[in-house]
Amino acid sequence: MHYQKYKPAPYLAPFVECYFDWSTDGPLGAPLRIESPPTGFASMVFTYSDPYQVRVGQHTTVAPPAFLTGQATQQYELHVSGRIGMTGIVFRPAGLSTLFGLPMHEFTDQRLPLADVLGTSVTYLYEQLGECPTSSGRAALLEQFLNRQFLRRGDCFDRTDFAANLIVDKFGVLTVNELLDELYVCRRQFERQFLQKVGVSPKYYARIRRVGYVCAQLATQRWQIHDWQDFIFRAGYYDQSHFIREFTQFTGKRPTLYVKDNVELSHYL
Repeated sequence: MHYQKYKPAPYLAPFVECYFDWSTDGPLGAPLRIESPPTGFASMVFTYSDPYQVRVGQHTTVAPPAFLTGQATQQYELHVSGRIGMTGIVFRPAGLSTLFGLPMHEFTDQRLPLADVLGTSVTYLYEQLGECPTSSGRAALLEQFLNRQFLRRGDCFDRTDFAANLIVDKFGVLTVNELLDELYVCRRQFERQFLQKVGVSPKYYARIRRVGYVCAQLATQRWQIHDWQDFIFRAGYYDQSHFIREFTQFTGKRPTLYVKDNVELSHYL
């Protein structure tokens, strides 16, 4: 199993977190169930091999061959079998809206066929990705696609991009008032623009980002936490009950159960 990440060009970095490519050399020996907690990032995903299913809550659907997804507010599962082959773009929180002019509040917790959102122009990109033999080549095709869009719209980085990226960089550990102090803008206007460009309110997004960061840290440390109190404090939670409540809401599991039996992609890499 191969999983690669590629950094975007510096001028795209305010809008794009990374490009990714996930593949296997042949069919899986047995089906896999992959859990994915909310991360705080939106994405475009292209499948160039066998289809797979996505389960959110009690609902299971087949993922479109090429789709766009906005902010996830709950954990979801991928049910994969056969041969894996998918590639895509992980966007910074306001990046999709800035580069493509999309109202992201319409895409929260959604996976929509990309052609329905951007038109048939993406069909050629999908065909190119399917024919490309290397992960680095696919990442280059994705960047070329974004380059054209960037040149078409110009550098539209604004206060909302700055605020959303600051929440990412601070791992969700800051308040809306602290953001307003940085931006010199009225609260109502800021919250309206943030909802439009990110898909959720700034306060709610900070909560998503905190939990996403916690899950990433758990995976990095291979789920071996020796001092939970210190871990919780550094993640921005004021006490254990606050942490448990927030974590359970977004992942569907209490932290102890999550550490014991989660099946994130990191387990297989």
